[in-house]
Amino acid sequence: MKLTNAQQTELLADETIGAAALPELAAVDPGLPALLGQHGPAAQFAWEEFIFAKIRNRHTRLAYERAVKQFMRHCEALGRELTQISPRDVASYLDQLDYATTTKKLHLAGLRHFFDALVTRHVIVLNPALSVRGDRLEVIEGKTPEITVQQTRQLFRSIDTTTVVGLRDRAILGILKYM
Repeated sequence: MKLTNAQQTELLADETIGAAALPELAAVDPGLPALLGQHGPAAQFAWEEFIFAKIRNRHTRLAYERAVKQFMRHCEALGRELTQISPRDVASYLDQLDYATTTKKLHLAGLRHFFDALVTRHVIVLNPALSVRGDRLEVIEGKTPEITVQQTRQLFRSIDTTTVVGLRDRAILGILKYM
């Protein structure tokens, strides 16, 4: 449907159409950390964009949200403003966590992504979590203990070698054991 200039002017002048089309927004999101609520709509927008738009996996979203909220409570306890948070604060937060290395790395990843959103939205100038190094994750390969020679012999004796299937199984196990 093509509107004439007069109809367009009339629609623009009618304020009830514009007001009715927009839903009523809450002044402050109840899930928004208090430290972010003090820094205006840009911080609130960055929070909503980070939590609801950028992270599609529900479990990652919940984990990152939990990590950021926990870090914000840590900063509030230290008396830090959002613009005063430094890499030292991020590192001290990670050091005081009594979690596994993988969980600490998850927290650091969440903080890095969140502060990236704040930098993108011009709430803060620099990302304080970017320069913080996480703990090194050491994965020990082969956590399953190797079976002993005696256990191997017992296993081989238990295989019925009178059938083709038994001979095949014994050959496979022999290759796996002696590789």
